[in-house]
Amino acid sequence: MPNSGTGARSTTPSHPPIAEFVTWLDQRVARIVDDMYAAVVAATPSVVRDDEDVRLLREALDSHMPLLRDAAQSATPRVGVQLGRPAERWSRRLARAETDLADLVLAYDAAADVIVATFAAHLRESGVSDARRADALETVLDRLFRYLRTACAAATAAYVQERELLRQRDASDLRAVIVDVLAGTADSTAAEARLGYRFADTHAAFVIWGSHATSAELDRAVARLRAVARPRQLVAVPDGPTAVHGWFSGGDVEAWMSGTSGLRLALGSPHPGLAGFRASHREAAETCKLATRWVDGPVVRFDDVVVLALADGTPGLAAPWATARLGALADPAHSDLLQTLRIWLAELGSPTHAARRLTVHPNTVVKRLERIAALLPVPLDPRSAVLRVAVELAPLTRG
Repeated sequence: MPNSGTGARSTTPSHPPIAEFVTWLDQRVARIVDDMYAAVVAATPSVVRDDEDVRLLREALDSHMPLLRDAAQSATPRVGVQLGRPAERWSRRLARAETDLADLVLAYDAAADVIVATFAAHLRESGVSDARRADALETVLDRLFRYLRTACAAATAAYVQERELLRQRDASDLRAVIVDVLAGTADSTAAEARLGYRFADTHAAFVIWGSHATSAELDRAVARLRAVARPRQLVAVPDGPTAVHGWFSGGDVEAWMSGTSGLRLALGSPHPGLAGFRASHREAAETCKLATRWVDGPVVRFDDVVVLALADGTPGLAAPWATARLGALADPAHSDLLQTLRIWLAELGSPTHAARRLTVHPNTVVKRLERIAALLPVPLDPRSAVLRVAVELAPLTRG
């Protein structure tokens, strides 16, 4: 919205420019509303889609006229403006129609331009002196823009509130459908239609979460996942204030971590069909739980924690068993060595391949392996299933 560039004036309601503006406004209300309507529609055609839009927009514009009159006569700046009911209804209707918020702001700008332009034209046509015309414009525009600025802010607040209510209502509805699908009580065809998601596919479930995440950050993270993975389909549902659950079919998420600082991604394994939809969800939820307690990293897959998942129900047995086989290597001071061992085992005992993943020289891996062998109470054997399981259970030893 334009800015007059002037400070607040301490004029009284009887100031001649104010009186002239009020008289001009009273004599031309209907015409000004018509002109504002035409300007708003020309600037933002999306705000008028049917006859109901037309009616509500005209009522909203008309409801501003007495408030503009009052604002012009008030020498005291107002902190806020109480929108008329029609103006608030119009803002909320735009929100429900998913009209861009920028269009609402542009509509207010277009309406303001009409009032300024037509009042300036009136002053020119009335033949007043340049000095008086400048005084009138300075005085009136200061109060006019003060009102329009606060009115636009109030309309924006109503729009944002309505969008949030709709988002919460939609999320609640989607959660109810998901709960029924996971419980096996949903009608599959109706659920697919409501979710916009087909069950006859292969599904990978996910959880995105962060201890201090906001809904906006989670929305951006889901958008990032969609952009990176390029899945055939994706559905996501908020789960409380700091997490979102979802599913996608196809795609790769390796680059997701970029641009999602502070958030983490837990992934279930891909599974086919409706049964796979449920199975992958269970895996993703368990991965999230275990990653929160035991595992670091922005992306954690179920394969990364499956051994922990199997042992989680009996930590009293698993933790002592793993400690006995890892010995001093279980100490947090040796985390780097333990990570080297984990990757070396995953690479089937190849120092070269392990070095590539660790981004170090192969000789560095060899030297670390010598230290690891000295700390381990069991043989350092890349074929040992016992050693592999003990390494995967290492987080339990630090509980």
